[in-house]
Amino acid sequence: MSVIEEYISDLNSEDERKRAFAAEDIAYEGLNEGIVPLVDRLQMEDSRFVKEAIVNALKTMNGTELVASVIPLLRCDDAFIRNAGIDILAAQGEDSYEPIRLLIFDPDKDVRKFAIDVLLQVGNKSAQDLIAETLDDVDINIVITAVEYLGRLESHDHTARINTLLKTTSNLLLRCACLETLAVIGDNESITCVAEVYPHSHLISPLELYSYLKFIACQGTEQDLPLIIALMKDKGQLMHKEIINALGGILYRSKLDMLMDDWLAALKDYIDSGINDINKYELLVMLGAFKNEAIFPLLVEHSNSDIKLVRQGAVEGLGRYGKEDARPVLVRLKDLVEDDEILEAIERSLELINR
Repeated sequence: MSVIEEYISDLNSEDERKRAFAAEDIAYEGLNEGIVPLVDRLQMEDSRFVKEAIVNALKTMNGTELVASVIPLLRCDDAFIRNAGIDILAAQGEDSYEPIRLLIFDPDKDVRKFAIDVLLQVGNKSAQDLIAETLDDVDINIVITAVEYLGRLESHDHTARINTLLKTTSNLLLRCACLETLAVIGDNESITCVAEVYPHSHLISPLELYSYLKFIACQGTEQDLPLIIALMKDKGQLMHKEIINALGGILYRSKLDMLMDDWLAALKDYIDSGINDINKYELLVMLGAFKNEAIFPLLVEHSNSDIKLVRQGAVEGLGRYGKEDARPVLVRLKDLVEDDEILEAIERSLELINR
């Protein structure tokens, strides 16, 4: 009996460990004659341990025969087998491109979806270009997936296509996907495009508003601040994470030294509202980046809070603010607190003031 015949025999043994070791040995010795037996065994195997051993073995092998043998797994009803096929094909890189190119035009929409799942894992420019070809798919869910994947891969080469989709689609979920992808890969044209699609931002539907705010967080300008301030009052308890991220993104890009009085007043009210302690922490740290005189007493006040995160945010904010008058406040606070994290924050803030 030849070596490969012995391994194939072990692959069908009643002993679970023998089956797993056989799969590993076939891959280790690069025996392509074992590809088909491995794929066949995978589809009939009951042991999860052996299945994973086979999948890991196939992922280390390569060649057109492997790709041809694994592609049919994408049509399997078993989710584990399908996902295994995706992982194995993704490990092949460029060897899987041509077969996958055919699959993205397959009559079965599920197969088309699994094909772009493979391309997402491959991730390089060629894979991104193939994913972009599915932006014209007849199934809206495929298009939405393609848009999301191009965002996850930061595929700036296809920004113009996403801009066009946003302007032309009437599908709510696709618009949301476009907004979130353009948050990552958007350009100046994207900013113009979004402004055209949403001329009255205060009228955006609740579902779209989440995605819109993600775009604003990454691409928004000072012109969007009135909307964010209004949302603090209207939806501040429901969308605090999105609102704060949008606010932080805008202010970071603005390079402002001072906040307008009405912005600062709105932020103070928001901190005093019922938002989570972690959100109050974020806002207090954020305020430390600006030099309005009213910010210093605000931070000092919150440094005396009984709530740990609020106190820590104020301490870190005082460090960023950099005012020499903060030194005695922080030194006094060192004698009043015992929490190690706050003590460390105090030391860091004192170092910032010393610079």
